[in-house]
Amino acid sequence: MTTETIKDVSEGTFVSDVIEKSKEKIMIVDFWAPWCGPCKALTPILERQAFKRKELLEVVKVNIDENQAIASQLRIQSIPAVFAFSDGQPVDGFMGSKSEPEVEKFFGALVSKFSKKIVSGLEEISNLLLEDRFEDAKIALEELIVSNPSPENYSLLIKSLIGLKDFDEVGRIIASLSPKVLKDNMVQAAVSSYELLKNSNVENSKSEILDKIKDNPADLDAKMSYSKLLLKENNFSECIDVLLGIFKEDREWKEGLAKKQLLSIFNHLGTDDELSKKGRRALTSLIFV
Repeated sequence: MTTETIKDVSEGTFVSDVIEKSKEKIMIVDFWAPWCGPCKALTPILERQAFKRKELLEVVKVNIDENQAIASQLRIQSIPAVFAFSDGQPVDGFMGSKSEPEVEKFFGALVSKFSKKIVSGLEEISNLLLEDRFEDAKIALEELIVSNPSPENYSLLIKSLIGLKDFDEVGRIIASLSPKVLKDNMVQAAVSSYELLKNSNVENSKSEILDKIKDNPADLDAKMSYSKLLLKENNFSECIDVLLGIFKEDREWKEGLAKKQLLSIFNHLGTDDELSKKGRRALTSLIFV
């Protein structure tokens, strides 16, 4: 298991479970209701991202149907609504649906600003990446690699250069790495991200590509272009579905390109990511049909 069940908080326990506890670590409150579809989609994302930073923050949830006084006090007008508390006060938040990368970035910014614990150099660099401060991360990593040329540091440097879209420099760094470093899982994931994103540009607009698919549902080139657009939008769920569809139609198309793209996405997301695990299971089931 990579997540933990989010604790339910009520009006009677809000002070102890949120206000007081926020003096020790960042507390995230997920306001939801059983009838709210977007809430059901957001909660698992909050769970996964909170687990990654469980030493620094914690997520709890409040059912607004059963705890209307809290919702009224915080002036919550729509759900899902997420509030972050630190030192007994609400410090940030958002309302509405968010993608996993957006939640990850939100949590990273909170940790950077309000963490109660001393953050290590690598954690600071990871937070820079989450905040899209790629140039700052690159400078820090280039200095760090001089004294510690570890696979982890190289993987983060590659990610910072990908964020800067400096694919030529990434290629030079990869070419300079030893076979041993290239076998490291973190480096392989970073290389997969590079190979995936450097070839993600498409010539046509989204509407033009969708029109092509509508006119000819068997146009696999158009579907591949659509998957690349989804990838650039960080819409990994739909991107995986499109690629699985291509593989199902013709697994040998362009030397198994759909499968190669899928495997690169799974590596990019990481082995513990739920979308990655679900996608791998779906691909395996198609391979052995």
